[in-house]
Formats: sequence, C-alpha cells, structure tokens
Amino acid sequence: MKWFVGPAEWKAVAYEMDFRIGGRERLVGGMKGQPPHSFDAIYQDIVENQRIIYAYDMHIGDKRISVSLATMELAPEGSGTRLKLTEQGAFLDGYDNAADREEGTRVLLDQLARALAG
Repeated sequence: MKWFVGPAEWKAVAYEMDFRIGGRERLVGGMKGQPPHSFDAIYQDIVENQRIIYAYDMHIGDKRISVSLATMELAPEGSGTRLKLTEQGAFLDGYDNAADREEGTRVLLDQLARALAG
C-alpha cells in the first residue's frame, strides 16, 4: 500500500492480498462521490527473484472495463534489479485504453521506485 495507490484524493475502501500461486489480490477505492474502482487479480505463477504472472480485471462500479494478463520479470543488474513488465489487455466498451493503462502503470512504477528508495 506504500506505492499501489491512487492520487491523494483517492481513498482505498478495501484491500486484501494472498501472495501465492492461486492467491488473489483485491483493491477497491476511488474518489468521493464517484463509483468505486476495483482491481481483482489472481497469481498464476511466482518464481522467487525471477517472475510473477497474474491475471486481473478492473471494474468501475459494476461495469468491467478491462481484463489483462501481466508478467513481471526480475533480473539482477549492477547493484540493483531490472524489472520488465509485459501486459496484454482487453479494454472493454470504451471505458479504458492502452495509453491510459500505460500511463497509470508508469505512475505506479514511479511510486514503487520512490518507496524502494526509502
């Protein structure tokens, strides 16, 4: 929750994580007065220090806006770790698109970098 959050005015309503193969992650939240956004994921594959594969869907209120398969690959690089993220997404009914998802992911990865830097 240090980095997987929205803007300051965005509030989390529910969060749960079961980080194991077959485990689920769920985050629900949003802006006051607007329908909640939800992220629902299931972990398909986890290999320590190598990769994480998860499938997830996103909703605004009761409307499913996307379904995705994401792979995070980790590799040592210098004194740190290189993260390669690949995502295949289906954006439904015009509620989301690849450019907006890429921008949102970039913001989250920047927040992760700041959290790791301490």
